[in-house]
Amino acid sequence: MSPPGETTRIVIADDHPVVALGIRALLKGFGQVEVVGEASSGGELLALLADEPCDLLITDFSMPYEDGTGDGLPLLRRLRRDHPKLPIIVLTMVHNPALTRGMLAAGVNGLVGKMAMTKELLLAIGAVLNGRTYICESMRDHVSDAATPQAATHGADPAVLSKREAEVVRLYAQGLTVTQIAEQLHRSVKTVSQQKNDAMRKLGVTSNTQLFEYARAYGLL
Repeated sequence: MSPPGETTRIVIADDHPVVALGIRALLKGFGQVEVVGEASSGGELLALLADEPCDLLITDFSMPYEDGTGDGLPLLRRLRRDHPKLPIIVLTMVHNPALTRGMLAAGVNGLVGKMAMTKELLLAIGAVLNGRTYICESMRDHVSDAATPQAATHGADPAVLSKREAEVVRLYAQGLTVTQIAEQLHRSVKTVSQQKNDAMRKLGVTSNTQLFEYARAYGLL
């Protein structure tokens, strides 16, 4: 956090101009802050941070990655590796327990759902700049004691899956049916179905959509 009386320098990353505009509008109510840069992709963000020091990053979770740098969890890990002390708040439309835990495991300091941005972003900024972790209300149950033990322990990392389970998840997320996966891997449909279900249980996801989001965010596609 900047010393008292000094301006807090903030970088915004989001591929939707309306969202970035909304963040700027909210920041006017926070105090002495300055948006020192904006990015609309992972590549732009990494380049910007390499040249522009800041006190806080507010970034979208899912942005275009045609430049090959990726987004989602790989980008968050890269950001934490390159900028270990930079406070990071993630804005997201993703409502996926496995990914919520994955983002926290990647080292982000704050998580805010975009639907709750108006209500909670300033709260998150205040908490994070004071050294605390902030998780918006709609995501708190994702990291509660009721979360799947394996996912909570491993941060929903692919390492929690067996090699065969990860293979099934990757192929399923690519659009193959369980039957097609069984044919390609020379396994029975029953075995593939069980491996898919076991993977979902370990990751704490409850729908095929969440499983796809997980696979994309972890770069399994």
